[in-house]
Amino acid sequence: MPKFISNLHLEDFFSATHKSGLSSKLVLSSMAFPLSIVSGLLLLDGAFNASITSAGIGILGLIAAQAIKTPGQ
Repeated sequence: MPKFISNLHLEDFFSATHKSGLSSKLVLSSMAFPLSIVSGLLLLDGAFNASITSAGIGILGLIAAQAIKTPGQ
């Protein structure tokens, strides 16, 4: 017969995420900087290679990075 483990201490595991202290605003704000760098590089690539698609994605990425960064401040 299989033995079932009844006490896995799952409440400690799931409550540890609330104790970490990292807010979602801080995480989103820290993601905005790399997104703006990648978007800027795409924008430059689109400008130098005359690629409308790269430039468009770069512009949209810069707008998204600014939108992410603004509520975090």
